[in-house]
Amino acid sequence: MTSQTKNPLLYLRRSFFQLNFYRLHLSYFILTILIASVIFYGSGRADDVNENNGLPLAYIDALFLCASAMTAAGLNTVNLGILTAFQQSILAILIVLGNIIFVSFLVGGIRRYLFSRKLSSVLQHTEIGRQIADDVNRQEHGQATNHQPSAAMNGILEKETGDSTAGFRDPQSTHIQRRHPRTPASLYESSVNRTRYHETGFGGLSAPWELASVRKLFIRPFKRLTQQAHGNNHSYISFNPSLDQKGRFRSLTEQQREELGGLEYRSLKLLSWILPAYLIFWITISVLILVPYSYRQNIASVVRGSQPGNLNPGWWAFFTTLSGFGDCGLSLLNSSMISLNGEYLILIVVGALILVGNTQFPVFLRLTIWFLSKIVPQTSELHQTLSFLLDHPRRCFIYLFPSTITWYLFAVQVVIDLTVWVLFMILNIGLPAVDSIPGGTRTIDGLFQALGARTSGFSIITISSLAPALQVTYLAAMYISSLPIIISLRRSNIYEEQSLGIERSDKHDDNQFKSETSYVGRHISNILVYDLWYILIAFFLICVIERNALVTGQPGFSVFCILFEVASAYGLVGLSTGVPYDNYSLCGTFHVLSKIVLLALMLRGRHRVLPLATDRAVLSPGGETMRRMDEDYDLVQDKSVREGLREVQKDEKAVA
Repeated sequence: MTSQTKNPLLYLRRSFFQLNFYRLHLSYFILTILIASVIFYGSGRADDVNENNGLPLAYIDALFLCASAMTAAGLNTVNLGILTAFQQSILAILIVLGNIIFVSFLVGGIRRYLFSRKLSSVLQHTEIGRQIADDVNRQEHGQATNHQPSAAMNGILEKETGDSTAGFRDPQSTHIQRRHPRTPASLYESSVNRTRYHETGFGGLSAPWELASVRKLFIRPFKRLTQQAHGNNHSYISFNPSLDQKGRFRSLTEQQREELGGLEYRSLKLLSWILPAYLIFWITISVLILVPYSYRQNIASVVRGSQPGNLNPGWWAFFTTLSGFGDCGLSLLNSSMISLNGEYLILIVVGALILVGNTQFPVFLRLTIWFLSKIVPQTSELHQTLSFLLDHPRRCFIYLFPSTITWYLFAVQVVIDLTVWVLFMILNIGLPAVDSIPGGTRTIDGLFQALGARTSGFSIITISSLAPALQVTYLAAMYISSLPIIISLRRSNIYEEQSLGIERSDKHDDNQFKSETSYVGRHISNILVYDLWYILIAFFLICVIERNALVTGQPGFSVFCILFEVASAYGLVGLSTGVPYDNYSLCGTFHVLSKIVLLALMLRGRHRVLPLATDRAVLSPGGETMRRMDEDYDLVQDKSVREGLREVQKDEKAVA
């Protein structure tokens, strides 16, 4: 009987109350939503306003709106036009607080703090730590530092550990990572790239993406990009690294890990400036365009006169900018963008915000860092830090991907958006609600709605008036809305093999999981099956709770409409088939229990785009988990290389 079994309290504390990145992230969202909802609800009660259909705003609606803004779900149980300016300001703040860029900025700040705390611990135990601290101080004061270890430092390292290995990992430890023999990369590649269709899957015919011609057409060009991204130029470090197929470091000594830790700290410090600058830049540019434009007579008349309350056009433009950049989809206009479906400039600016703020954020972030690396002096320390971020992005940041994965992400997102756009134009032919829109406006509206169907949730036309097949398309688009980002996160994970459960003893599957398609297929199957359970359970519960409305056929209610609402909440999209007698989402007519189910689903949907617990970008620097994962990774790499060599030798003997 283990000590944990003997002590149930210890077991509970270690199993359920042990903090990690996911639990801290979830706690941040829950606490912020609860605090904001109390203020939101209390301000309305104090002013005796917020009547919804003659009734005061219920707390569940205040809680739901705060959760919808914070998670960027975009569903609204009441029209935002009935809210006070103060309550609308709370929603605007929550949109920013839940934005992935702001949250990533907080995560980077916490990791920087952990790096600093680890450095303080090293300073108390080792002389090498004091030397590193001096280097950091010189860097912060603009003085040049030498990346090549000095003779004095080498002497200190040998004195501390006996073999020039010391590190942030554990000042009290004298653990020395042993080196393993390596085989030539060409032998390894020749083994893992072979495809024997009768030995994979069920042993039947090959899938289309497994054909050699398809792989040659789609995979090899991106492999060239990867090889260019991880070339021989590593001027930002003092040693010549050994990299695997994905550009990951292997066979690192503790001294080398320590040096990389310093680079990661500098990269996090640089990102702490780039991320807020990125957010402020795009919001400022959009505000400077939309706010003056909103005061034009035709725009101002729509904003002020389309609903009671005399909405201020400038405030509407600012809120729409935040909502678009955060991919939230909440709008102060009860009709969303339907009243402005012919205003091209507004649609283009908001559509661009949707792309740079969420959908294509990793692409534009990498483009920004690449651009900075081209304009700064190549001999500067800033250029070295930028180069390290471009070569090894996932060691430092969650949503910064290598070149190949970034290109894949961009291509997949564009293909999905264009497909949804084309289907909008084709499937709606002959429908009065769409044919009444002029051709040019219809084209722009279809593209904008394609972006809204994926993530933002802005409506340019009433969803229930569209073709049934297009509604099914939007349902599918919402279900896979976050899939490209999630696959990119999983695929670029430094510890991808461990996250997929590939053990060192897996001999029969070793070659299978070395191919690009098998890794991606494993990720997709895991994610889709995992997500499906949440959607089906929520769908079942809401159908049970809303049975009377479904049986009696109340306006707007159907099994498909509920499934559409559930998929929209989980995908954090915000589209809704709505109700025919008002502008709020269908969930505005749900019972309290159904709203709670959707609220929980929105929280789960927001956290589906987080990295795994074993992702290096969220692990505590120098912690036990990171050390163990690094050791496991090296052992897995050694085993796979040895197996590849045996396979090549076996094939050569068979040919002979």
